[in-house]
Amino acid sequence: MGLVASARIDTSGPLLKGQAPEIVQRHIDALVQELTLLLQREVKTRTPQGVFGAQGGLLGSIQAEVTGRGTPLIKGLVASAHAYAETIEKGRRPGGKMPPPGVLVRWIEQKFGVDGDTAQRLEFVVRRKIARAGFDGAKMFERAFVESQNLMQQRAAARGLSITRELDRG
Repeated sequence: MGLVASARIDTSGPLLKGQAPEIVQRHIDALVQELTLLLQREVKTRTPQGVFGAQGGLLGSIQAEVTGRGTPLIKGLVASAHAYAETIEKGRRPGGKMPPPGVLVRWIEQKFGVDGDTAQRLEFVVRRKIARAGFDGAKMFERAFVESQNLMQQRAAARGLSITRELDRG
């Protein structure tokens, strides 16, 4: 008896049943959700905690949202609607305007350990110093995104492998 070759043709499975688009979309939705929450966590770990700490202020305002689930237009967003989020992210150039009156009183109380009256008297000096000297931004959003690139790529590759395995089942 000579060499025998055989082949098996499978006529079932997700690909042949037209289930591939649903499977791929489900995995993409899950990946976008996972990466959005990962970025939110990473932004929060890099966000300076002001006078309200983790309970409020800028840190408490950082939110994650995923829109367009189940569509090719799915997107994840990590953002803050806090009035000073952009200023803390980017910093302030020297020679700019002074911060508005009243916004630094509580910070001065905490930072310098003074009472409210003293903080109000010091506020103009601090506002003027910020306007003259500026300050570097924390870049918490930018750094979180850049520093998480490898991890996000790994998660995407793992999700791609999961898609392949699920499509290969039969």
